Amino acid sequence: MASWQFHLAFVELLARHRTPLLTDFFTAMSAMGSEVFYFLLIVLLYVAWDKRLAVRLSFLVLVTSASNTLLKNLIHNPRPFVSDGSYRERWAVSQAQAAQLAAEYSTPSGHAMGAGCFYSYLYASIPRPWVRIAAVLLILLIGFSRPYLGVHYGEDILLGWVLGLGIALIAVQSTSAMQEFWVRRSFVLQVSLAVAGSLVLFAASAAQNGWRMSGQLQGVVAYAGFFTGVVIGCPLERRWVGFDASRGSVAEKAMRFLIGNGLISFVLIAMRQGIEITGASDSVLRLAMIYLGYAAAAIAGIFGAPWVFMRMKLAETEAAESVMRDSQEQAGGSEAGGS
Repeated sequence: MASWQFHLAFVELLARHRTPLLTDFFTAMSAMGSEVFYFLLIVLLYVAWDKRLAVRLSFLVLVTSASNTLLKNLIHNPRPFVSDGSYRERWAVSQAQAAQLAAEYSTPSGHAMGAGCFYSYLYASIPRPWVRIAAVLLILLIGFSRPYLGVHYGEDILLGWVLGLGIALIAVQSTSAMQEFWVRRSFVLQVSLAVAGSLVLFAASAAQNGWRMSGQLQGVVAYAGFFTGVVIGCPLERRWVGFDASRGSVAEKAMRFLIGNGLISFVLIAMRQGIEITGASDSVLRLAMIYLGYAAAAIAGIFGAPWVFMRMKLAETEAAESVMRDSQEQAGGSEAGGS
């Protein structure tokens, strides 16, 4: 859309004031707004702090990322310097990143939108001063890093912040209602809703992508698969493991984090190897393998890793009141499913 061609003055101003030290700093800030970093942080929260908060954040990552992809494909605004072909010289990113980013649209910024949602929700969920200060700084620095690196307009960042904060506010205000609705559904219905939602999301994204099985569509499928795995893994963990994430020494929590990431990484590496062996490239088969691979990775992290924790004596079971609450929630779900 021609009307979405934003001004380059701010991006060019930042480019003229780049230094090697600032570029390294903002490259690191940009990495802290990537989906990979969010998943690492979610795993850390899951194994060492608050399982329920981690699950809610995984859902927010899916919603924000999917919404961003849909909006980008709807607005169709190229990134700065892509139209004239000068982006490789003007962007402060690697050539591999430049090739990937140039194929994606600019508006709104996924980093700004994701940071605005993810860290705002953390701000509201953890009432500790250092967490809230860090959350605000990360939202600002991650957003600012994108025009500094040259890959987004300033307007992309502002729009991303507004949308991300809006999603976070809706989530904070509706968490109780959504949780009440969800726990009253049976396990089979929960999984069915996750799969059906993934199919709807895939169809909408694919239609916007001209039914090409490539590009950002693969990211959407990965997020949907991961969330489906979370939906499957959580009830299994509650029933068969029930570990307490908040208890344990620093060393035990560090080991849990390493084991959780190790299992997830193992599954994802196996998925990539399977894609290479089958030769699936930009096809429905490749997308299906990505979806199943990320679902399996989430199950490995949500259920498999805690099972290992308990066997290795790295975790303890949850307190009686927590177990009772989860049992009541599951009973409510089973009862609703049978009616």
